[in-house]
Amino acid sequence: MALHFAATPFDPLERSLKERVTRALVRRVVKKGEHLYRAGDSHAGLFWLRSGVALSYNRRPGRGYEFAAPVYWGLWGAPSILTKTHNSALEARTQCVVDWLSPDATVRLMDEPGFVKLVAKWTADDYSMLLRLFSAISVTRSEERLMGYLTNVYRAGRANPEAGGAEGPLDLPWPFTTIELAAFLSISRPHLSTLIGRLNQEGRMRLSGKRLEVPLDPLEHTEAERNRPLSVGV
Repeated sequence: MALHFAATPFDPLERSLKERVTRALVRRVVKKGEHLYRAGDSHAGLFWLRSGVALSYNRRPGRGYEFAAPVYWGLWGAPSILTKTHNSALEARTQCVVDWLSPDATVRLMDEPGFVKLVAKWTADDYSMLLRLFSAISVTRSEERLMGYLTNVYRAGRANPEAGGAEGPLDLPWPFTTIELAAFLSISRPHLSTLIGRLNQEGRMRLSGKRLEVPLDPLEHTEAERNRPLSVGV
């Protein structure tokens, strides 16, 4: 996974290598409900999510989700270059557009020290995000678990450089049902519905009409955003 880049995930590469990677990318349209890869699949390549919403997740047999994270952008699948298999699934939850780097292309690029270094960074970022997510969903109090989870998702989604970062839309698409969110967080659906209603009313978040907005720390907003009141869903 790669989220920290100014223009493309391949920014750190020297010019000729970056051009080589760019030429190898293939634009693909992925239909809603389609999997880009599943846990246990052989390395399927790298997927640069350009638009749409996907869900990165892993399930424990008979025990629901181990983790589930909505994703709005970034480069996905990097750890599988090293492990040879995917340890999670990536499913399109809306129609998604991706730039795909094939498995053969990634294998050839692993002969380049600059690319190897970048893969190591992407893999470290992937596990860092996973640890933050596990930290959020392991909180005992369900209200704190919900807010921690949605804040992490919102912060990552809003950082998309192609959407203008902090200058982009304040809310994110949320193509998930309350039942699904309850499963992601191991919270009963009735209790989750009560929490969402109360937190919406208090202005601590807005999750309605298939859109998500969470007020971040003031330092993470532009001046215009800091002066804008949070709209409350109904």
